[in-house]
Amino acid sequence: MSNIGKRNRQIQLQAPAPVAQNGYGEPAPASFSDQGTEFAQVIYSSAGQELVQAAQQTAVQPVQFVMRYRADVRPTWQVDFGGTIHLITAVTEIGRRQGLTLTTQRRG
Repeated sequence: MSNIGKRNRQIQLQAPAPVAQNGYGEPAPASFSDQGTEFAQVIYSSAGQELVQAAQQTAVQPVQFVMRYRADVRPTWQVDFGGTIHLITAVTEIGRRQGLTLTTQRRG
């Protein structure tokens, strides 16, 4: 069982909102809605990467958040941690519903 005392950072879980359309019937920009605040342990990976996206070099750093178990968290969600958005790439259950590890990529 994980040490609950290490879960001392607040994160905001966000799920994608249903795709809306603008006045011309085109999809509106993606938006997310808050799904709750959780306390989590933050684990930074020392292996950051740099990717080229849209002709720009972008830094990507893997970050893991260890939190209590929730059955509704999906890889399509994102984490807002201190105003920085982290895209969830994997959701892994710890033990038998003892917790979750959210593997994310922080972009910046």
